[in-house]
Amino acid sequence: MVKVRVETIVSVPISACFDLARSVSTHPLTTLKSRERVVSKHDRDLLELGDELTLEATHFRVQQRLSSKLVEFDRPTSFTDQMTKGAFKSFRHQHLFESLLDGATKMTDILEFESPLGPLGRLVDRLFMRKYMERFIRERGLAFNDVAGKL
Repeated sequence: MVKVRVETIVSVPISACFDLARSVSTHPLTTLKSRERVVSKHDRDLLELGDELTLEATHFRVQQRLSSKLVEFDRPTSFTDQMTKGAFKSFRHQHLFESLLDGATKMTDILEFESPLGPLGRLVDRLFMRKYMERFIRERGLAFNDVAGKL
């Protein structure tokens, strides 16, 4: 199992940051490079505990589909989504939020994942998947901060 941790300082208060992070319409704005788009239907923009989201994205020049479910939810400090269908053997994404003294928020993303195919998957994870996912989350954090700054 691979664990990636990325911290991003976001220039909005914790409640706004938390809601932006669980917004269905915001997600594609922060993943332009992989062209992520929501393919599941939702009655509301803000995801809640138990909601499932399906995304299509292009990674490694291959279009992929990933479904995840919100399995933990503690507004405004954390929520966790876990893959229910997708390319990984397992994938869990924990989102943590901490208020800072200047009114900004420290957003911490913790990914835990495992590629399929046993020993070959572990080799892929070690050789490049860890770095790829860390870079993806860092870039997403920068885009997220840009979107938050336009509020």
